[in-house]
Amino acid sequence: MEKQSSLTRFSVKPPLPPQAVDDENTLSINTSGKNKRRAVAVRLSQEDWYRATEFAMRGDSSLQKLFVLGFSELMRQKGLPPLDGDNFKN
Repeated sequence: MEKQSSLTRFSVKPPLPPQAVDDENTLSINTSGKNKRRAVAVRLSQEDWYRATEFAMRGDSSLQKLFVLGFSELMRQKGLPPLDGDNFKN
């Protein structure tokens, strides 16, 4: 058996377990928490983060609300229904 480097365990990922399949042969997604929300990381440069945060604070809002409203507007422009704005926290 070939000896693996100590860094191998950090870079080589084991295979993922099979996904759960429901009765309609679609993937089931397990969510945690009572509101069934998903988190998304948004990467910004430090300068953009400061500008966005200041803009939100001056408008007495949150980045969460602004991102949801921005995505909703982009979706409207494409003729798609907007995101459900009642599901975000201020």
